[in-house]
Amino acid sequence: MSRIFDYNSFSSGKVGSDGNKFTFGCDLSYIDIDIINRPEEYEELSDAKCFIEYSVDFYFKKYGIDSIDFQINNIELNFEVDDYPNDTKEFDMDFIPGKTVDFNQIMVEVGDNPIPTYPRSLTVDMNKSTELRNYRISVGFGE
Repeated sequence: MSRIFDYNSFSSGKVGSDGNKFTFGCDLSYIDIDIINRPEEYEELSDAKCFIEYSVDFYFKKYGIDSIDFQINNIELNFEVDDYPNDTKEFDMDFIPGKTVDFNQIMVEVGDNPIPTYPRSLTVDMNKSTELRNYRISVGFGE
């Protein structure tokens, strides 16, 4: 379930300083996360979870909502790799557009129906590399 960070402006219906943009956060579990083209070091993936901070910008017209735009602000990905016979190794990665990754590395995919407006899936294409700059990340919204 999503958590809203600026609940007061959201619940009162007041337009914030950034127009009709509201910031949310959502946890995704292992079944909603797909990590593909993993390098050898991450081959035996045993668990994954993430937290996605995102903004939703609503565009209104006279009769209702005209369109909805999504923007990813931050993705915190945590996963474990089974290193038998040793203990599992934990990895934490932060994908921050414009800081740790380029803006074009994170894509937003919106289904035919953008409601519900929380993320439904996360796909991380590692391109057989451990370098963040080689990753392609896709966040799916809607149905």
